[in-house]
Amino acid sequence: MQNLSGRSDEHLINQFKQTGDSKAISTLIDRYQELIYQKCLGYVKDKDAAADLSQEVLIKLFLKLKSYQSQAKFSTWLFSVIHNTSIDFLRKHKKSVRNILIEKLLDQLEDLVEDENDIPEKISIQILDELLEQLTPEDKMLLLMKYKERHPIKEIQKILNLSESAIKMRLKRARDRVNKLHKKYLP
Repeated sequence: MQNLSGRSDEHLINQFKQTGDSKAISTLIDRYQELIYQKCLGYVKDKDAAADLSQEVLIKLFLKLKSYQSQAKFSTWLFSVIHNTSIDFLRKHKKSVRNILIEKLLDQLEDLVEDENDIPEKISIQILDELLEQLTPEDKMLLLMKYKERHPIKEIQKILNLSESAIKMRLKRARDRVNKLHKKYLP
């Protein structure tokens, strides 16, 4: 019996793609199961719902893994599957996607705002609420990937299938919007 726990994600994925080896996919799932659950919990704020959502993500992972292209890190690709599955779940269950995104970005707002280190939470929520009103779903995911999950631009580029300059421009526009809103709310 081969021990696969020390193998890289890419090795396990390739082994699964080429041979359908269930041990390779099991090792990958064991490696990421807790992370998937924690990320899902961050979206739904309910342990039972997060467990159900985690199972849904794992099923999608299994079904989509053969189409995974190793242009981006597996963890970045996995984040996009978790994010999209979680947003779909929230929409189906009539939860406020906007409130969840505000909560997830709240801690990172100071990274977006220039010349201000301490923003009152009430102002932060107003800024993010107005910002999210102006952004496309793709741009919302871009902000989460860059500022919440701290993915490098190169990885985001591969996941969203956009050029590096497009990613940088969208991030700049988002930062500009946040700074404009910040000035609007503060004296």
